Amino acid sequence: MRRTTTALAGILVLGLTTAAAKPSGHSGVYDNIRSFEETGDIVGARVEVFDGPKPYAVVRICEGECPEPAKVPATITGDTIAFTYILPSNPPATLHVTGRFTRRGLMLRTGLDEGEQLLRPGKPYE
Repeated sequence: MRRTTTALAGILVLGLTTAAAKPSGHSGVYDNIRSFEETGDIVGARVEVFDGPKPYAVVRICEGECPEPAKVPATITGDTIAFTYILPSNPPATLHVTGRFTRRGLMLRTGLDEGEQLLRPGKPYE
C-alpha cells in the first residue's frame, strides 16, 4: 500500500511539473512601429507569429504609412523564421523576409535595407 501511494505521488508531481512547463515555441507579437509627429510618417514592422504544424505570420511593414496586416505562410526552423511579404507599393514589391528569435525579441531583415531591425515583444492585435 505504501509503495502504491509513493508511486502515485511521484506520478502526480511529474504530471504537475510537465503541465507547468513553458511551451518552447516562438508564437507571439513582435513590434517596432513608430510614428514621427513632424512628418506624420509611420515606419517599422509588426509580426505576429503562430508556430505549430502549419506556421504563419500576420505581418505589417510600414514605410511612410501602414498597410492592412497580411497573413503569410512562414517557415520556422529552430530560432529562425522566413516568409515572403508583398509590400503594397506601386508596383508591388516582393520582400523575402528572414529573422531570428533572440531573448530581446525578433531580429528581422526585411530586404528593404541590409541591416537587421529589432522587433520587441508586444501585445496581440485587438
